[in-house]
Amino acid sequence: MCIRDSRVHGEMSTGQESNKLPPELTEVVRGKTLRTKFVMILILAELAVILLYGFFCQYQGIMANNAALDSFAESAINLIYPFYQDVHVMMFIGFGFLMTYLRTNCWTAIGINFMIGAFAIQVYVLWKGLLDNTWSGIWAKIPVDVNMLMNCDFAVSTVLISYGGILGKVSPYQMIVITIFEVFFYALNENVVYKSLQVIDLGGSLTRHAFGGYFGIILSWIISPTKGHVTSKTHSTYNSNLFAMIGTLFLWMFWPSFNAGTASGSAQHRAIVNTVLSLSSGCISAFVASSLFRGGRFNMEDILNATLAGGVAMGINGELVQQPWVALLIGFFCGFISSIGFTYIGPFFAKHLRIYDTAGIHHLHGMPGVAGGFISAMVVAGLTASDLGQDPSLYFPKRRDNPTQAWVQVAATGVSVGIAVVGGIFTGLLLKIPIFKQKFALFDDNQFWHIDEMDSDEESEEEVPKSTNNIGKSELNVEMKQN
Repeated sequence: MCIRDSRVHGEMSTGQESNKLPPELTEVVRGKTLRTKFVMILILAELAVILLYGFFCQYQGIMANNAALDSFAESAINLIYPFYQDVHVMMFIGFGFLMTYLRTNCWTAIGINFMIGAFAIQVYVLWKGLLDNTWSGIWAKIPVDVNMLMNCDFAVSTVLISYGGILGKVSPYQMIVITIFEVFFYALNENVVYKSLQVIDLGGSLTRHAFGGYFGIILSWIISPTKGHVTSKTHSTYNSNLFAMIGTLFLWMFWPSFNAGTASGSAQHRAIVNTVLSLSSGCISAFVASSLFRGGRFNMEDILNATLAGGVAMGINGELVQQPWVALLIGFFCGFISSIGFTYIGPFFAKHLRIYDTAGIHHLHGMPGVAGGFISAMVVAGLTASDLGQDPSLYFPKRRDNPTQAWVQVAATGVSVGIAVVGGIFTGLLLKIPIFKQKFALFDDNQFWHIDEMDSDEESEEEVPKSTNNIGKSELNVEMKQN
């Protein structure tokens, strides 16, 4: 049974028959339930984090009051903090504004982006410390320093990528639950890829983009309903797309820091330059493909997203690529396939597979991330001693030869996607448990925010012309009722 919100036209799944409660009373009960669950879990989660930090975390080394290490501490700040600032801007301004394109969900998008980003920073420290101790077999206090903060933001990026796939379809309460478990699976995948397989992936094409993309896709597939209908809520507007472009531009400008922040020396230089070249070429190919596939005019969905695909693929290839033309080629290819994803693959997923990818994370992060993994294998196989200025076996972990490391790069691509799928299935099924299920209006800011100036959808539509840009599904716009 569906009832109408008194202020916003949109359908809300109540799971109850209309003769049980009047619509107004049902609305009040639902609002109180949403609010109570959210407040309780967030307070309990934050108190648990504080308690666990007290037992298991501490400042060590350069963070401690040790005059002998002051020069090292200053050096670490000078080398790491500028990159960390750039990445921080990407997480909270770049990702935040990129998700504001939905006409009735922009407050929730940027607000929940802020909240789960702050929460994921804290949670990652605990999961990462636990898994690192497990891997080493030595149980010690978890060090918290600027290096850890940089890695925290990388974990945040993964959660925010996945959030794009379920944007408008989960409550703040559910996002807290998702964040706790996704960060665990992310840290697990990170240790498998970096510590066990020892893969070269400084920019996280596999560990962040491919993982976050496919985790979010699977999660969306599980929690999305079996039935939907066309609604104006899943459209963007002229102004909402303009705000989303702010996010795209911030991401585009600061992406080199994201890929090169943990590198050093000549590898860091290559990662920065290769990322800029790849992003530039990807931007061009996105405009070309958008015009080619969209009837001669640009589609804002393509430009907001596909222009960034070159940076995604260059995460794993940034330090490996030895020639500028290769970076340009990779960027052009990924921008093109990302545009194809938004134009054709997204609608196919929605229509035939019941995968409603709200922000198109499969096409921006999943596909380019996997493509970057396979491309890295080809790049590694072609590296020579003259390219690296030393014996290539010294450059690779465990002194592997080129073919062996190339196959490991391919294997890690499958491992990252596999762990993401398992984690997405686990978390999605967890949300089906009654204690984590919630009924609420989808794609609707009014469900979670006080919005005094917006009394109805009709007024909103009169103020701002509706865009033909759609939510990651191009021609198919669907509002869904949660199961």
